[in-house]
Amino acid sequence: MKKWLNLLGLLLLFCSTLASCSGDDEDKLTAKWQLRTYEFADGTVQKVDSVFYNFQKGSFSAICLLPDGGNQTFFGNYSLQDDKISIILLPEYKGEIYDKYMGWEDNERTFRIDELSSSTLRLDYEGIISVFRKY
Repeated sequence: MKKWLNLLGLLLLFCSTLASCSGDDEDKLTAKWQLRTYEFADGTVQKVDSVFYNFQKGSFSAICLLPDGGNQTFFGNYSLQDDKISIILLPEYKGEIYDKYMGWEDNERTFRIDELSSSTLRLDYEGIISVFRKY
């Protein structure tokens, strides 16, 4: 009986450790992130400071600061799987502002997560790295 209790205790400890590790990326991702640069495969870097991504429990928003002082927000959902994050925006987004700030085909994009820490997020889409800082 004592062996079974010890085995059960070890099993519960293992399961709780596994559960805490799987939520680690989600916990780090949950925040507002400011897009700082795009890094291109040829080594060029484009600075950006007017786009913010927000992640919270499957909900996504991108806030884009417009030159006239206004802003445009795009809403959607995201999911994490291994080292990938898939973001799907609501289907009604189209037009010049969307094309300038987002421009994703079919209103969705899947990124590979290059880095996710408490202060830095690096997302790779087809060799273009989007570098964010926690805001």
